Amino acid sequence: MKTLIKVSGATVRYLDQLVFEGLDFDWEEGQQWAIVGDSGKQLTAFLDTLLGRTMVTAGSVSRPFAEVYQKEQEEKGEVHSFRDLIAVVSQQYPFKNKSNLQNFYYQQRFNSMEAEEAVTVREYLSSVEAKLDGYWDIDIVLERMVLKDLEDKSLIKLSNGETRRLAIAAALLKQPKMLLLDQPLTGLDVQTRGQFDQILQDIISSGIHLIMSTHSNEVPTSISHVGVFREKKIHAVLPRSGWREVSAKVEGPDVFDRQILNRLFHSLKNVDDTEIIRLENVNISYSGKSILNNLSWTVFAGEKWQLKGPNGAGKSTLLSLILGENPQAYANDIWLFGRKRGSGESIWDIKKEIGFVAPELSRYFPSNQTCIKVVLSGLFDTMGLFKKVSSAQEKLAMEWLAFFRLEGSGQILLKKMSLEEQRFVLLARALIKQPKLLVLDEASQGMDELQRVLFRKTIDQVCTVPGLSLIYVSHYDEDIPACVDKVFELTVN
Repeated sequence: MKTLIKVSGATVRYLDQLVFEGLDFDWEEGQQWAIVGDSGKQLTAFLDTLLGRTMVTAGSVSRPFAEVYQKEQEEKGEVHSFRDLIAVVSQQYPFKNKSNLQNFYYQQRFNSMEAEEAVTVREYLSSVEAKLDGYWDIDIVLERMVLKDLEDKSLIKLSNGETRRLAIAAALLKQPKMLLLDQPLTGLDVQTRGQFDQILQDIISSGIHLIMSTHSNEVPTSISHVGVFREKKIHAVLPRSGWREVSAKVEGPDVFDRQILNRLFHSLKNVDDTEIIRLENVNISYSGKSILNNLSWTVFAGEKWQLKGPNGAGKSTLLSLILGENPQAYANDIWLFGRKRGSGESIWDIKKEIGFVAPELSRYFPSNQTCIKVVLSGLFDTMGLFKKVSSAQEKLAMEWLAFFRLEGSGQILLKKMSLEEQRFVLLARALIKQPKLLVLDEASQGMDELQRVLFRKTIDQVCTVPGLSLIYVSHYDEDIPACVDKVFELTVN
C-alpha cells in the first residue's frame, strides 16, 4: 500500500515547548484518520507537524504523496510546495474585509453600515484559489455545507457554527489531496453534527484523504483508523470498528483553591431578587429577515441559565442585546440591570456589570498583547490594554492568573498560548471586575476532553459566589455546568 506521509522517530517542538519524542506515524493510501487524546494542544501540534509548521529537531517527516506534483511543478519552473495539495481547517479562521485587512472588532457584526465592509459568503468563496482542478465548486460546497441561504450574508454576521461550515467549504474549494481538520465538529449544532458523517463520506468519495482531531465520543463512522495520543507520542492505533469512547474525569469537587476564589471574588451585594435582564416582545431583523420575533425573557440575580438553539436561531443576536452591542436595542423594550436601554446609560455602564467569554474573542486582541494585559483589559472592557494601570491592579491580574495555574504566563503573548489556556485567560479577564452577570458563549469549544471537564467544574465553583448570574451557551449538554437549572431555547424563524 502506498505511503502518503511518514513520521519516523520525530522530536518536535511547538509554541516553544517539547510536544513529541520518538513520534512514529504512517499514513497509507485509503486510510482516513481521527486522532484523540487528553491534550488538545498536542493534537493541534500533530496536525501542524504534518503541515510542516513545527520544529522537528530529530527524526524525520516525509511526504511521498506530493512527490509527483512537486517534480511536475519543478520541471515547469513553477514555485511549489507540498502544502499546495493540503487544505486545513483550524480552530482559528480569521477572515479579512474588502480592504484585505483583518481589522474587524467584535461589536462590528451588529452595525449594518460597517458590516458592508465585509465580504459576503459567496464573495469569499469566489476568492479561494486552487492549484488543481477538481470536483468541488462553489454551488456544490454551498449545498453540502448548508450555506445556500447564507451566500449573500456578510461574514461578520455569521454565527460561530456558520463560520465553521464556511471554513470547511473554502478548504474543499482548494481541491486538496489531503484535508486536515482540527476539531471540525465544535460550534456545530446537533442536527449539523448528525449530518457530518455524510459530508465526510462525500469528501472521501471525491478522492480526498482526511485526518481530523476530535473527541473520543465523536469519531465518525467514515473514519478507518483512530490514533490515541498519550504523553509525547501515539500510544495506540486502532481500527474504527474496534474503537470505544473514553470519558475524561477530573477528580474532586473543587478544581481550584476555593479560599483564593473567595478572596478574589467577594459576594455580590444588593442583588437579592434584583432583575438583571428583562426583554419584552423584542423584534430584531436584518435586511427584512426576522431574527428574533416577539421574544420575552427575564433573568433575576443569582439565576443560572442555559441558552440553547440550533445554528442561526439568533443566539448571537440575543447576546448582542444583552451585552449592549446591538443598536437595535434602542427600538425595543429592553431593561438591563434595572435601566431601560436608551434612558441615558452608556455602553460602558452595561459592560462593567458583565463578564463575557467566547472562543472567537481571542482573535480580536492586538498581536502584541500579553496574558496579563488581556486580563487587565477586563477592568476597562477594551480588546487589549491601552492605559497605565496601578500596581494593585497588576497584582490582582497576576493573582487571577495564578488562581487558574497560569502564574508563569503573565508576560507571554496571548497568541502563543494554547487554545485551552487562552480560554482560562479570557475567563480571568471576565471575572477580574467581579461582574453581576457572567455570559459564556460556547466557552469550552475546541478544548480537549479533560479541559472541557475542568472548565465545567471551574464554572460550578465560580458560581458558588452568592448573587452571580450565569448565561451559558453550548451545543453540548455534557458541557453544561451542574449549577445551571433553567433553560431558554430559541428556534429558527
